[in-house]
Amino acid sequence: MAPRDDDRDQHRLSTGHVVSLPLELACTFGGVVVPARRTRLEEVLPDELSSPGIAPRVGCVALVGIQYHRVGRDPGLEPYDEFAVIVPAVRGSETSRPLAQLLGGEPGGYVHWLPVTTDASVALGRELWGYPKERAPITVTDGPRGLRAVVRGRDASGDAIRLEVSRPRTGLSLRGAELSSFTVRGGDLVRARMQLRGEVSVGPPIGARLKVAPELASELGLWRRPLGRLYGSRVRARLGRGEPVSSL
Repeated sequence: MAPRDDDRDQHRLSTGHVVSLPLELACTFGGVVVPARRTRLEEVLPDELSSPGIAPRVGCVALVGIQYHRVGRDPGLEPYDEFAVIVPAVRGSETSRPLAQLLGGEPGGYVHWLPVTTDASVALGRELWGYPKERAPITVTDGPRGLRAVVRGRDASGDAIRLEVSRPRTGLSLRGAELSSFTVRGGDLVRARMQLRGEVSVGPPIGARLKVAPELASELGLWRRPLGRLYGSRVRARLGRGEPVSSL
């Protein structure tokens, strides 16, 4: 059930745009999950979070290209493209054993890098949640064969990331699924919850192609071959306000 108008929090961004929370979104996305060295992931995560192991000394990173069709209620923000580099993480786990962390902690995703294509979307993410958004030359296209995302490097000398995800034949219906993201804002670890509805496919990386610049691959200890694939078409989402969960 959609929140009543009097239940919504309105916020004016530095760009002059006014948005209401929870923020209503519609998007198409495609991405891959890539194995990575846990020692490198632990270096980029805040102390309150740990990287869930999928094998001894191995964690993972999600790389996702996103094409937003609607951002907020009318008039809302103009549609934009985004590329998310997210490190799956667990808060409050008392063990470091692979997979066992999920039993005693709170799972979510730590937003490590979030380049976008508009100034308004930079202000939206940074001012409301503390997401590490920056404006960058990105193209995300969704066609009959699937989704393609390209992120140009900061020095324009080449592509930082090139990703292709083929369109799946079947999908898993998500109704009321909830995800948590973590970021750091003003010295606090902040958690935001997102509800998803729509057809989302999760499966093996058939037809997925990924190329990552050596600097980013080294920073996160990324392996070359994806472990899994994600794809969602015309997915609707509702993103709530960021809540501080601890001071760093």
